[in-house]
Amino acid sequence: MKPRVGKFFPTLLASFALSAGAAFAQINQSVMPAVGPLTKQTMSRLLLTDVAREGKRIIAVGDRGYIVYSDNDGESWQRAKTPPGLALLNSVYFSDANTVWAVGHDSVILKSTDQGKEWTQVHASANDRRPLMDVLFVDATHGFAVGAYGAFLETVDAGKTWTSRKAIPAVAKPKPAKEDRGGRNARMEVEDDADKSVDEDKHLNAIIRLGQGKLFIAGEAGTMLLSNDNGKSWERVLSPYKGSYFGAILANDGSVLALGLRGNVFRAADSTLKAWTPVVTNTKASMMSATKLADGAIVLSGLSGTLLVSSDNGRTFASVESGTIKPLAAAVQGKGATLLVVGEAGARDVPLTTGASVSATGSTPAITTKP
Repeated sequence: MKPRVGKFFPTLLASFALSAGAAFAQINQSVMPAVGPLTKQTMSRLLLTDVAREGKRIIAVGDRGYIVYSDNDGESWQRAKTPPGLALLNSVYFSDANTVWAVGHDSVILKSTDQGKEWTQVHASANDRRPLMDVLFVDATHGFAVGAYGAFLETVDAGKTWTSRKAIPAVAKPKPAKEDRGGRNARMEVEDDADKSVDEDKHLNAIIRLGQGKLFIAGEAGTMLLSNDNGKSWERVLSPYKGSYFGAILANDGSVLALGLRGNVFRAADSTLKAWTPVVTNTKASMMSATKLADGAIVLSGLSGTLLVSSDNGRTFASVESGTIKPLAAAVQGKGATLLVVGEAGARDVPLTTGASVSATGSTPAITTKP
């Protein structure tokens, strides 16, 4: 299973996909085969948007539905067998040691039962124009996919069928009934479809498990949602920040991190998500995903080649030199003391050596949310 979640900002992805797509427009089968081994040069030119690891198998996804995998810490890669004509993929997720899921544009959902070598399309809806940004399973049969404009799909039969639901609760606001209009007894009514605001169509960028039936969604414009019943119902979480979140992660001590635009990262001490503390990152680069390594360390990946590492459950972070200024989408544990990171320039190894520690946040007061 993948202990990380996060997405590239959709607008940036679109521009990167155009440039990467142009580079591959005239490439022949010897350079980008339908299946089989890939050269290091090809791997360095792929736009990759997410990566996951289960045991020795590493799988990355990206532009044009490309899915690649490695069994030797990224030293060599092969292209997986996928359905033709796929658009950009945004997320990949192991639900068990053999079963892997990928989601992306055209509301596509792909499934593999052989650790990512061959893939089958189990859902798509190009007419919806709602890219899916993340996928999560709570058990072998029950899963969710979330995405743009409030997209929220659920399966209870291991991906055979997917049902569209609304996760973002309607906003209750003062709305007097005709007979009470302007009176003291004006009633509070839930907005109907005629008055619903764009607030109910915010992009949902990340979904994670918090344990004990709790799930958490982070998204556009401060969107935070919490479920206490494995996704049956959802409630709004009052966000400490009105900007967009692109990723979230559960730390080993039970705390929760939400990360997003302009280097903003917030930490809740527990899964009630009642109080959030700003985390000092010393960067304005947007954070796109979070990864938890085998020893519990948390790695944040972001724009401008930004990598941050925390060894204290997200209280403080130190910077890691990535060797690039190109956007980084995600990372997993590499060989030994290295990270394997993916992004606009394919996959690369990064030594896990940090610079000066980022300032501690002990003096920063928590932001307590109130109903």
